[in-house]
Amino acid sequence: MSEKRTKIVCTLGPASESVAMLTRMMRAGMDVARLNFSHGTYQHHQMLIRNIRTAAKRAGKTIAILQDLQGPKIRVGALPKEGIALKKGTRVALSTAPLRSAGDSIPVQYRRLHEDVGAGDRLLLDDGNLELRVERVRHRTIFATVIVGGTLMSHKGINVPTASLSANPLTAKDREDLLFGLKQEVDFVALSFVRKASDVLRLRKLIRRGLPSNTFPPGIIVKIERREALENLDTIIAAADGVMVARGDLALEADAASVPLYQKTIIRNCLEAAKPVITATEMLGSMAEKPRPTRAEISDVANAVIDHTDATMLSGESATGKYPVQAVETMAHIIRDTEASPLDDIVTPPGIPAEAHPVLAISAAACRVAREVGAKAIVAFSSTGFTARALSRHRPSLPILAATTDPAIARQLVLSWGVIPVVRLSTSATALRSWALRHLREKKIARPGETIVFVAGLRADHAPRWEEAVRIVKF
Repeated sequence: MSEKRTKIVCTLGPASESVAMLTRMMRAGMDVARLNFSHGTYQHHQMLIRNIRTAAKRAGKTIAILQDLQGPKIRVGALPKEGIALKKGTRVALSTAPLRSAGDSIPVQYRRLHEDVGAGDRLLLDDGNLELRVERVRHRTIFATVIVGGTLMSHKGINVPTASLSANPLTAKDREDLLFGLKQEVDFVALSFVRKASDVLRLRKLIRRGLPSNTFPPGIIVKIERREALENLDTIIAAADGVMVARGDLALEADAASVPLYQKTIIRNCLEAAKPVITATEMLGSMAEKPRPTRAEISDVANAVIDHTDATMLSGESATGKYPVQAVETMAHIIRDTEASPLDDIVTPPGIPAEAHPVLAISAAACRVAREVGAKAIVAFSSTGFTARALSRHRPSLPILAATTDPAIARQLVLSWGVIPVVRLSTSATALRSWALRHLREKKIARPGETIVFVAGLRADHAPRWEEAVRIVKF
């Protein structure tokens, strides 16, 4: 079976937390484990992390751990057990005051909502199943008319696509969760409800403060789910280490019909910036209950692969679904079939911006040389992972073997398209080349007489030596 190049992120939950189940999912194609910190205790997350690492050893795979911070709760508060009926055309009141019970108003957990909205703004409740229009705001009470009715249950989400919310994407809970994640040496931290690059820089500063000594920092994955994030997309991508296309909230905050176009734009921009991108939300949603996906879901995964996403993500399918292993197997199958198609080939390779880092130019040359000489693989020696990501940016039609001395960097490279990370303690170029040739032969990627392209990683503070940056080697 061919090695897939697009990676799979799996959200963990009750259906997938045992070592046995995790091992099966990893063997089926899982590459990254996502821990949702909206749920669970530290003790439970610690158990999950321990199980992930045990399963990775059993499966013989390098697996990254993604800590997804909850972000601000923009939700209604506690309501009667049966919920409340909202009838179309009726008037309702929402209160941001710290109420003990609903009373005559719908309680709102986000205490500044009354400051952020005004007459005419739309309030979407429960993932957009209910809709209100704000008529006026008085003190801490928001008066609204029901546009789309239904039953509202406790703690359902609120989206305001027509207003800019001032909620800080990093709450007190997130800061505590982050410190826990740093102690557990998670590989990535996902930041919810990002609005601008300064949100990312604030998180990076907290990571530097809380990071244990001699520990490689986790990569920051920004979740694009707000209209403001789309408006500031390029600066956010530049500040982050990777991106998640969070299509659920994005469909509510922006125009749902435009989400496929946003997805393509975000992926293209990440490709240009050599930053990994995850396409998420309802990719195989029906497999939470059924053993087979819908035709539309199959097309959705395939199209994300053709868009050249680095990774596709499973949410409820792998966390609480009935068929977590089958969901991973199905996604991997779709990925392999799509990658084997000429429709997956890049027509226009990403350009190299002016004043670009030399590694971007070297990686472009290496991919071109590999294609022209018919190489079977590209081997990159990288101390930071940047060389491997720069190669991945061109989506070459051959494996990228990335050798690094740091296990944390190897785990982060798991998220990048087409990259097979391997930890090697030796830094001797001759020893690394000899090892790489043996490894490629053992993995049946290349045979004697075939060609391999080697790329040396360059430190940012060292001038590149072009004659040593790319080397063509025959077995």
